[in-house]
Amino acid sequence: MEDKKVTKLSSLPKSFQDWEVGSNYEIIKQVGSGSYGYVVEAIQKSTGKKVAIKRLNKIFEDTIDCKRILREVTLLRKLSHPNIVNIVEILEPSDPKNFDTIYVVMEYAQSDLKKLLKSPIHLEMVHIQTLVYNILVGLKYIHSADVLHRDLKPANVLINEDCTTKICDFGLARSIEGIEGAHIKKKEEDDDDDIIPTESKPDAKRQGAGKLVRTSGGMIKTKNMKRELTGHVVTRWYRAPELILLEKNYTAAIDVWSLGCIFAELLGMIKENAPTFLDRSPLFPGTSCFPLSPDRNASVKRGGFPHSSQDQMSIIFSVLGTPAEEEFEFVTDAKALEYLKSFPVKKPVSFADLYPAATKDALDLLSKMLVFNPNKRITIDEAINHPFLCKVRDKSREVYASGPVPMEFEKEGELSAERLRELFLAEIAQYKKK
Repeated sequence: MEDKKVTKLSSLPKSFQDWEVGSNYEIIKQVGSGSYGYVVEAIQKSTGKKVAIKRLNKIFEDTIDCKRILREVTLLRKLSHPNIVNIVEILEPSDPKNFDTIYVVMEYAQSDLKKLLKSPIHLEMVHIQTLVYNILVGLKYIHSADVLHRDLKPANVLINEDCTTKICDFGLARSIEGIEGAHIKKKEEDDDDDIIPTESKPDAKRQGAGKLVRTSGGMIKTKNMKRELTGHVVTRWYRAPELILLEKNYTAAIDVWSLGCIFAELLGMIKENAPTFLDRSPLFPGTSCFPLSPDRNASVKRGGFPHSSQDQMSIIFSVLGTPAEEEFEFVTDAKALEYLKSFPVKKPVSFADLYPAATKDALDLLSKMLVFNPNKRITIDEAINHPFLCKVRDKSREVYASGPVPMEFEKEGELSAERLRELFLAEIAQYKKK
């Protein structure tokens, strides 16, 4: 009983007097929490605007997580687009030499798609068209900067009542400038639907997962100092087949797949498709993911591989059908090919049966986003040009970034806590100038 009482009291501080946010911010209430700390709603007194302030605690305790935070704030400073969340500032620490907590002030949004999906609200088709289009426009800009988001899911899309959207949480995002491929580790998950990345080195320690997905700071050193991406990305339910299969050379198509999964859930918010919010569900709600986190209780084996009806790939095939062998042409790993060929033949389920109130155009776009072979999946530009979005399209919003986003510290390899503190102070100074 005492433990429960302590947990309850510690989960919601009665006051925020220990928050060092300065005189320009008035904290209103707590709106989020996780292993990283808390998020509060606040008022910026100089402008009268609502903001969200995220306090990140003990950031130098784990250099892997610390590098993720540094990567995110650097990317968000360099990316500027209406459909990407904006960092207003990072508050200057009172003790620059010893600080281990930072306060990130971000623009405020009323909710996110994860909360919306769990609400009793129903959507009309125009709402879905607007939301999907806004996300596509944001992704178009992100990809034009040679950045892959790699963790697109409902919780990472902030929304307001007018359907404006803000893609957030770039902790797993990477600038792909100068990257030859994607290096996929093979043991990076805990037992929920979040991925636990590690450093790209044999002795990396397993890390715990919180509300924000933890990420690697891994860099593979080569004689030319070229980098490879680590591949533990995207919450399981929204993870593209090429990531499940540990493909090294994945592309922007991974973000298209994730958006397709989100799109399907949004179609479930039409009342005729799901009468109540309790009737809604993700399209691919796998409970395990071979080989990253196999179902250890799986009793069936085919071709030497464990098979579970709840495995992520099995769930995907139960909807899309088992692909023909010619669809495996993108798979480069022999074991992955054996794994795919071990699946029994399954027929596809009609999206029209799953979402009977969806229009033909909606179903056509959905089917083109959720294509098993990434080389045949619809591109961002093709999706934007799709007839489903013509009523909400505004070409003036479809802008490109000025160029690739350089991340110079990524070239330094493993970073010490001391070096990370220096980089954070330099980043905070940039936000101050901004």
